[in-house]
Amino acid sequence: MTAEHPDLAELADLDAGLLDPARAAEVRAAAAADADSTAVLDALAATRAELAALPAPAVPPEFAARWDAALEREAASAAGAAPGPRADPGHAPADPGPRRGTPPGRPGGTSRPGRTRSARRWPRPSVGAAAVLAALVVAGVVWNRPAAPPSVDRVNLAAVARAAVGATDAGDLADPRRRAGCLRAVAPALVPDAMLLGGRRVELDGREGVLLVLATGRLGIFDVAVVDPGCGAGGGALLASMQIGG
Repeated sequence: MTAEHPDLAELADLDAGLLDPARAAEVRAAAAADADSTAVLDALAATRAELAALPAPAVPPEFAARWDAALEREAASAAGAAPGPRADPGHAPADPGPRRGTPPGRPGGTSRPGRTRSARRWPRPSVGAAAVLAALVVAGVVWNRPAAPPSVDRVNLAAVARAAVGATDAGDLADPRRRAGCLRAVAPALVPDAMLLGGRRVELDGREGVLLVLATGRLGIFDVAVVDPGCGAGGGALLASMQIGG
């Protein structure tokens, strides 16, 4: 990579968030000084926005069938490993002792009809199923743990805005009517009902806010606004506003 013309592969890695912080700062600084690199980053952001607007594809039937077959095999394995009925220590019947006429060393005769109590068998999950369940629980806890909002200043606001395209962390401002009311109140220069291309919580100069990336109708050009989380039709605070791309 040279300072004048950043490498396209590193620009893509920067857009995807794959570079370490030090390298990302170097590539971002070089890209900011090069109009062609800035256009590449804007095009990548626009592509992500278009892809995010597409509906999720259906699971291919062959993969769904293989998934169902794997679940059935796991269920059959769990059923085959089920233990026999266990005696309940709190309701174990008392030993009546040897019955009259029963030869020594043999159990005390046969039980009378209607006196045998059947124990319900509950299949024990296999070790593999238990491990998968535990992994899913742990993964769910990790994935659902809210991440701390990134710290943003006016120097790196454009870069953070590009990375926010496709994000869905706008909180109450994800509601189109609330967002439109907020923008009418605090940012009348922006189109209030513009399509939201991305939103995420941020901390701007020490203040909590929500970064909104809005479509302008022009390819690769976006309006960016940072407003307070409680912004709505009744008002709020505009922390920052800019246009990127072009």
